[in-house]
Amino acid sequence: MASLEDQYQKALRLYQEDSANDPESEPYKSKYAAREIFEELKSRLSKQLDEDDVDDAAEDQLVEEGVDGVGLTRARMAAVVYHLGVIAVETEELSTGEEHLKRALIILGDHEGIATGVSSVKVGNEGVLSAALSGDVDSLLSSSSSETVSVSPATISATSVALAISCHNQLGILWSHRNVFSTARRHLDRANVIYEEYQKQNASSPRTIHSLFSSCTEGDLDENSGTAALEKVHTLTFYYLAQVYGHLGMPEKSAWYCHSTLQRQLASKDYDPVEWAINAATLSQFYQGKEKFRTARHLLASASKVLSSHEAEFDTQQAESEETTSKQERYKRRCADVARCWGRYCLLLMQVSVDRAIPDDPQDEPREPQEPEEESLDRQLEFVQLEVSDLESEVVATPVGTFEEMRPLFLCGLRHFTEARQYYTLEDHASDHVSITQDMSHLYKALAFFEPSEERRSKMHKRRIDLLTVLVQELNPQYYLHVCRQLNYEIAETYSAMMDSKLALLESGSGTPTPAQAKKINTLATSSIQHFLHYLDSMKDTTSGEQPEQYSEDSVRPALIAWFHLGRLWSKLISQSPQSRLQNIAHSLQNYKRVVAYCEKNPDCESVVAQELAICREMVQLLPLKMEQIRAQCR
Repeated sequence: MASLEDQYQKALRLYQEDSANDPESEPYKSKYAAREIFEELKSRLSKQLDEDDVDDAAEDQLVEEGVDGVGLTRARMAAVVYHLGVIAVETEELSTGEEHLKRALIILGDHEGIATGVSSVKVGNEGVLSAALSGDVDSLLSSSSSETVSVSPATISATSVALAISCHNQLGILWSHRNVFSTARRHLDRANVIYEEYQKQNASSPRTIHSLFSSCTEGDLDENSGTAALEKVHTLTFYYLAQVYGHLGMPEKSAWYCHSTLQRQLASKDYDPVEWAINAATLSQFYQGKEKFRTARHLLASASKVLSSHEAEFDTQQAESEETTSKQERYKRRCADVARCWGRYCLLLMQVSVDRAIPDDPQDEPREPQEPEEESLDRQLEFVQLEVSDLESEVVATPVGTFEEMRPLFLCGLRHFTEARQYYTLEDHASDHVSITQDMSHLYKALAFFEPSEERRSKMHKRRIDLLTVLVQELNPQYYLHVCRQLNYEIAETYSAMMDSKLALLESGSGTPTPAQAKKINTLATSSIQHFLHYLDSMKDTTSGEQPEQYSEDSVRPALIAWFHLGRLWSKLISQSPQSRLQNIAHSLQNYKRVVAYCEKNPDCESVVAQELAICREMVQLLPLKMEQIRAQCR
């Protein structure tokens, strides 16, 4: 008969390595095979326990370590049951997996940690093992009280601690699969408590789960490997907590655990550089949203630093293989993703700068004063293992107030978005390419706000239109209807902004347009009208060819604002002919009436466009009078 160690290693290979190559028709083939071997191991260990056939010397040694009589055979039994639980979870047998993982915890002495709020109870070793192996977990829990919470010495012994934490981690995963994140969190919190208690109370080096089946003696085991394995499972606890707190709607805690995970991975030097970098860049976006720009910048700089150091590994790889090509493709994609995050950082900082430069509306509630970002927080969140000051110095981390300060931010964002677009091409990644191009347009929009020259400002808006028009021409509305709507809307708004800029310049001067000025203003207004109409045409019912009687919730405001803009644009057209002026005003009146009529028919929508609706109602009253005045002048 094969030794326990040989059987264990064979089972591990099956479900950790061979399962990756299982055919799609039998995705769990290797895991099922591993399960059979673990069941055989469980039977062999159970017989040893029944016959009391335990290595006395090994057990005495474990007891001296403070294992409280768990013993090597029982620790092995707990490990086998744990692996059976993991396989059950991975093969979507969650109830079976839960039972196995609970049994493993009971064998390890952590019957308290199975249920929320259950304190430790004294149960004899024979009773614990019997209940665990028979699956009678409830018999232990029913005799518990919820007064105190503690961790038994057996659970935090050097032999048990890594296994106990791994069980709770897996239960956290299991309850996350069930979308019961509060229970998942409690298991992960328990894993944290076990780790902390071990650090306080046990000076012995921890053993890995796999070493329980090693033929090496205790003295021959590598102490560093046990410590590294324990730190790794504790890092996994932090990683899972980050996900769970995100699902629980607690983003600050989620971010803290995510950052702590990254910090621990750096310290251990046990991480995938590409994955680490994208996680750091993704986390930066959370801090951007909180306007914690120093922290966001540090995360992005760290991501870039780790990626650039990883690039050297590819330079040393000469042999071309399918695996190498795949890794290089993954690396290029993640480089583009980090560049995109850098671009978003610059864009958001520019947009915050614009928002702070706009005077408060007296009718609005006053803004709360902005508290300066605490430097102490930045130092706590700093990755001390990385030197990134050179990357951080390339871009500011505070809102700016002038064009000169805004321009370097703009150039940095534009450079990174351009880099990202080189990977996310329109042909291969249409949605991502469009999104990045829209962000580039928004960079120009934010920069234009601080540009004092009307001519240069118009050129920036024209650059926006050029970027977006290419996309409209290339995309098929049949497949990218929503995207084409967005693009037409933004192009229309940009033409309208350019027209307003020309009109403002005209009003600040003589007030009377030259033929060239009138032609330019009319061209801009007409272009804006055309694109708003393209947007509205896309909203029409495909059967009737008419506008819907009721827009969807996410479309009602954009659609009504488009009609509002059309009313305003028609009224801005410059014409010397009274007949043309009357026609333009009639078009304007028609569009204002559309907004009023829609809101009268759908009164719930009035609050969505309250300010614009008030203007529309006023114009519906005034424009007919203006038309009568023009007619009177022509008589």
